[in-house]
Amino acid sequence: MYYANNVVEDLKKSSQRILFGTGLVAFEVANCLMGKPYGLQIDGFMVSEQREHPAQVMGIPVYDLMSAEGVIEKEAAVVVATMEKHLPSIKEALEVHGYRHIIPMTFESDLWSLIQGNAYRELRLLQGFPYRTLEEELKKPTDALKSSKKKVHIYTVRSHMDKPLMEDLSQYSWEIPIQAGAALTDCRICAVRDDTGEHISYKNRQYCELTALYWIWKNDRADYAGLCHYRRHFELSEEIVRCLTDSDIDVVLTLPILNFSSVREVYRHDHVEEDWDRMLEAIRILSPAYMPEAVELQNGNFYYGYNMFIARRRIFDDYCAWLFPLLEYCEDRCGQKADKYQERYIGFLAERLLTVYMKHHEAGLKIVHARKHFVRS
Repeated sequence: MYYANNVVEDLKKSSQRILFGTGLVAFEVANCLMGKPYGLQIDGFMVSEQREHPAQVMGIPVYDLMSAEGVIEKEAAVVVATMEKHLPSIKEALEVHGYRHIIPMTFESDLWSLIQGNAYRELRLLQGFPYRTLEEELKKPTDALKSSKKKVHIYTVRSHMDKPLMEDLSQYSWEIPIQAGAALTDCRICAVRDDTGEHISYKNRQYCELTALYWIWKNDRADYAGLCHYRRHFELSEEIVRCLTDSDIDVVLTLPILNFSSVREVYRHDHVEEDWDRMLEAIRILSPAYMPEAVELQNGNFYYGYNMFIARRRIFDDYCAWLFPLLEYCEDRCGQKADKYQERYIGFLAERLLTVYMKHHEAGLKIVHARKHFVRS
């Protein structure tokens, strides 16, 4: 294992392994832990109260906190596999009932990201493809690399509606904050905004962080360019960023997201399925050479999320020139959504399109993976 070795070994040694939750997150965590490279047995699912929860998940019994008494050991490893917002109350309830070996593996947690990263690494190796990490490729930065005059501009997307954060983010001082959707508000929070120069800032409600991506494409000429979020950051250092310019690395991606039973099925569960069909239609009409990768994506179990990546300039430009016509095609045919969350469908589709593009070009690119840190509010 490359990531989270201590947690994996802890789970292996536990006499019982219990997943708290019965939703999609728990289902995906269970599939991941039972599959390669872990091969762990899950002894039960747990919920606070049975009520509308199923009696079994994947043939494994579901217990509530009362029925678990005498069946689930107090020393059992209880993996909390839910959305972040439920973690505090779940942890409190578990502790009240005497459980102390609690492992948060919530949807956005860094730990869940690392656990998925190991599974993806195993899959790549089994398929005969290389899996490279940024840490392995840039082991020993040198003074010669530090002196490079090439530029890396990694932008952090901000919004005037961002939630207050509790962490000290000074370690990311090398990032460049950019205000997305600046055309839709008079509030100014960043020196760099996506409503200057050539832009589509007014589309931010549908395009999300992609209005910032578009601005970078049209208005920034750094040798490498990248995008992250005010709550989602690449786990890099300023030294590593400087070294990137003189390396042979073409693209830095985050650890991918695992979906069961398939990427398309989870998209259908969370979003509007017809939008997925329009995306495939757009690829078939505008970029038919990418259809094999699109089919592979929708039937597979992994995709690169959050529209986060760092790329060499020629690749960054080529990707954006390919991406935005596809998104415009979808926008013209999918229209507006009444639901504010689903109105962000262009951003959701783009996450999957990033994977299609990288799969199509991976034979000719040196792609590496970097850890992601999710900042809690």
